[in-house]
Amino acid sequence: MTKPEAGKPEPEQKPKAIIESALFLASDPVAESELLDLTGLSEEEFDSVLSELELDLADPDRGLKLTENNGKYSLKIKRELLDRVKHLAPHQDMSKGVLRTLSVIAYNSPVLQKEVVEIRGNGAYDHINQLIERNFVKSEQEGRTKLLSVTQYFLDYFELENLEELRQGENEPENFSS
Repeated sequence: MTKPEAGKPEPEQKPKAIIESALFLASDPVAESELLDLTGLSEEEFDSVLSELELDLADPDRGLKLTENNGKYSLKIKRELLDRVKHLAPHQDMSKGVLRTLSVIAYNSPVLQKEVVEIRGNGAYDHINQLIERNFVKSEQEGRTKLLSVTQYFLDYFELENLEELRQGENEPENFSS
């Protein structure tokens, strides 16, 4: 299948519908520049259409919400509906092991990779690579190991303002070994 030419949409295609469809179909957040190319809108028109879409999705009868992070947009299930429908997802987002490793990193962020491996075992190396690849965690070289911390994408994905919100009232994660 070929990518359609950028520019103005066909007369029967509405920019708001194109944006909503693109965000629904995309597995990763879509850059504003790509949405501008798809719709042929100016930035001012785009902002207006995006505001309309956000207002439409705010209706309590709608199940999705529009999110933006660093100029990239996505559609997500509204939090209040997630527990009811998450079993329908074709693939679980992350394995329990990866989630456990992520919880150790998030709770202790920033944390040395060697400390995460001490808690989670050697399988944590693979988990950490997956988390870096998915942009939940970033790493910086710190001597012979790496310093791991969560990204803004992690905070946005889990709808957190900051890590303190995650840590409030929570107990320290157990030393998971699986």
